[in-house]
Amino acid sequence: MSQYPAMTVKDSKKIKFQWFFWLLFAAFVWFIISRRTEAEKLLHTLLQGRWQWVLAAAIIQAVYYVTYAMVYKSAFYTVEVESRLRHLIAVSLAAVFVNTVTPGVGSAGIALFVSDASRRGQSAARATAGTLLVSVADFCAFVLVLAAGLIYLFIRHNLKFYEITAAIILLLLTGSQASALILGLWQPKLLQIILTLLRRIINQPAIWLKRRVPLADDWAKRNTADFRSAAISIKTRSGKLFHTLIMALSMHLTGLTILCALFLAFRQTPRFGIIVAGYAMGVLLSSVSIIPQGIGVVEGTMTLVFTSLGIASGAAIVITLAFRGLSLWLPLVPGFLLLRWIRASDVEPQPQN
Repeated sequence: MSQYPAMTVKDSKKIKFQWFFWLLFAAFVWFIISRRTEAEKLLHTLLQGRWQWVLAAAIIQAVYYVTYAMVYKSAFYTVEVESRLRHLIAVSLAAVFVNTVTPGVGSAGIALFVSDASRRGQSAARATAGTLLVSVADFCAFVLVLAAGLIYLFIRHNLKFYEITAAIILLLLTGSQASALILGLWQPKLLQIILTLLRRIINQPAIWLKRRVPLADDWAKRNTADFRSAAISIKTRSGKLFHTLIMALSMHLTGLTILCALFLAFRQTPRFGIIVAGYAMGVLLSSVSIIPQGIGVVEGTMTLVFTSLGIASGAAIVITLAFRGLSLWLPLVPGFLLLRWIRASDVEPQPQN
């Protein structure tokens, strides 16, 4: 008989998270070192602006992440996943950190929301449906901004082929996510067939290697039932669904306000069409880029959009660097610190009024 106590499932998960945390820590250190020049350039850029407006932009950026968490709060309530806003703010910042230092087009951050909800005793499938609802609501709100930006660029004869292509890709990605909810409501049998095929594809490498398969035989059936239940919840709570859409639109309006403040910080007239076009292209390419957060691609595109619309190249560069810098660097350190905190916190969530 061994003199050491057997390892529990909880201990095993704790060890796995510790490994995951230290891997992220290494990625964080590498990101800081590799982007040190960009951080120094950002600091130098911000010091060139009028500090009152730079400070205002930073404060509005903080409000942006609170609004981002409120979108998740509303979506989770719609699919009957209990959550607290304060906790979701922490998860949101941690998700931004994870998305910044790891590849995956935002999938790592979404997985963080789902795993956190599951750890708190909530349905993982419902939480996944909630994240899908966030994506759909985000797109529906953003499409209004995107349409305004594309129309403005078209009128000014500055609409590029790659911008149209990126918009189509975003439409397809969001459509595939919304399909899971639609099928769960109207065609659950078809959804179960699709999930069964997906389970076979995911399990096949493990079968070839004679390893334990990651997805159980009843995985498709259980998730279909949970997706159907979540879809029914969305249908019966249509009023809350509208609230989620409003919160998503508020989030994008907050983003436009940040850009407006930075135009003023660097002594540029914040013309509505130019701000909307630049913001729309920045968010669009950030969403569809295979590079984490679209780093490099977004900065170049936003600068190009601003200069093509009459903004001096020097001003376009500093405004873009400041906007992207605040959105990337401001949540980085708190997101890293909060990642460990949300894992250590085991307090059961209580519904908010």
